[in-house]
Amino acid sequence: MGDTVPLIDAQTANILGSINKFTVQQHVKIFDNCIEQPNTYTIYNLDTQQALIRVQERSECLPRICCKPHHSIILEFNALDPAGNEIFPVITMEREGCCSKPCTGGFVCVDCCAQEAYVHAGAIQNVEAHQAGKLPKDRVIGRMKQPVPFAGGLHPTIQVMDRTPTSDEHWASVVGPTLFGGCSENCCNVPFGVKRVNKDGSVSVDVGNIATITKLKPKSLTGAIREMLTDSDMFQFEIHDPSVTPQQRASLIGVLLLADYMFFERNLDQCGYNDGCYINLCLCYCMGALFPCQLKLPKQ
Repeated sequence: MGDTVPLIDAQTANILGSINKFTVQQHVKIFDNCIEQPNTYTIYNLDTQQALIRVQERSECLPRICCKPHHSIILEFNALDPAGNEIFPVITMEREGCCSKPCTGGFVCVDCCAQEAYVHAGAIQNVEAHQAGKLPKDRVIGRMKQPVPFAGGLHPTIQVMDRTPTSDEHWASVVGPTLFGGCSENCCNVPFGVKRVNKDGSVSVDVGNIATITKLKPKSLTGAIREMLTDSDMFQFEIHDPSVTPQQRASLIGVLLLADYMFFERNLDQCGYNDGCYINLCLCYCMGALFPCQLKLPKQ
């Protein structure tokens, strides 16, 4: 099964098509809780732990500080050589944020409320001159969007569209659990299943997941402290269906990073102080919005 509109180069297709298990590690930024820093991720081959791709966020400072995690972002993916040096661009991803789409981040009722992102083949020429959401669309290979209306109800859902010669084709949906985040992240993995979608738009329930995206729990006390005090997260991405094409895999990696911004990029998500101390047990998802389930300790 080949890509209907092949746009990525052969080297990128070889990286994404020859490996079925990836680890995605978000880098720790020392002053991230004081002044919000652009995110950096490294994508590894899970079996060999060889670093494959470096992902760097490009975003404006003021919206990032004031609106995070709903600010506009451009993510640049670059392949790495065995020494960890960037050697060529792989894909580029953009998400238009709340400055131009102010209704994102809450209940999803109409299109202006829905989170949406595009994945482009290779690098975007003169990317500095463009804003997220305004990049040229001639090399788009995939698009991701929350379903309208209600964004999956009680289950966080992201629709994945594949580019065809005439239009976009909704080929998969990524669905996660109702409860996640908070202190529960120290104890439980958070799995997002990737289901293939039928021609009529219904999700195939008679077959298993074609891929799985998992937010991994910490493996040590040091990891738990890092999870509590920073935004650094670790994900695992596994392909179960070999017919998923390289460009579709690129879109699913984009979904993974979009899910990180949507659901897991929250400073001091496990505990904090607001008119008294509080502990977040978990977050509850409802139609696009996140509601904390908290234990509060009043000042008295």
